[in-house]
Amino acid sequence: MKKYTAIADTSQRLVRLLAAELVPDVIRTPDEIGLRSPEEHGDVSLGLFLYDIQECEELQQRGMLNTHIDRQAYPPVYLNLFYMITAYWGGDLKFRMAQEERILGGVVQVFHNHRLIPAGEGADNSGMALHVQMQRLSVQDRAQIWNFQRISYKLSLFYKVSPVMIASGREREVARVMEADMGVVPISPSLSGGMRGKS
Repeated sequence: MKKYTAIADTSQRLVRLLAAELVPDVIRTPDEIGLRSPEEHGDVSLGLFLYDIQECEELQQRGMLNTHIDRQAYPPVYLNLFYMITAYWGGDLKFRMAQEERILGGVVQVFHNHRLIPAGEGADNSGMALHVQMQRLSVQDRAQIWNFQRISYKLSLFYKVSPVMIASGREREVARVMEADMGVVPISPSLSGGMRGKS
């Protein structure tokens, strides 16, 4: 079975965590938190945008994995996911900036308190916890990521989430050693005599 849903599963885990922590004190309903591009944020108050995926080179597994007595799986790939998180307030313009800053402050608090997110039950991440780390980006880097010509830049948060594992889905059959000959090879008389002569 090809388990390729780890990226989508990770994004949903982040959405569920933010909803559990921010609703209803900071955001009114869970439906106001979702995966959105800034160009298509719709009526959400908090949008998560996965803007980059990179291979987690320091955590790559090279060897085959034993899955059964006669089968091995090819090694998985581990990924770093990069998210831009933006607040959108559709209320009175006079209060918009203050409300968006309040929402972003809530996000910072949640991810500060949950820097290590335990593996959720049923998550396609092989029981691995997720590390959440705020990214230090320059103004120029943020502007390059915010490459949406139709809308002006909005203050956003940037986080790296890792490691996210995607299994290969490929296996191979292997032949196992079923018996071994543990017999002792006798020493020939000539060799034995030669050894006695040297003692």
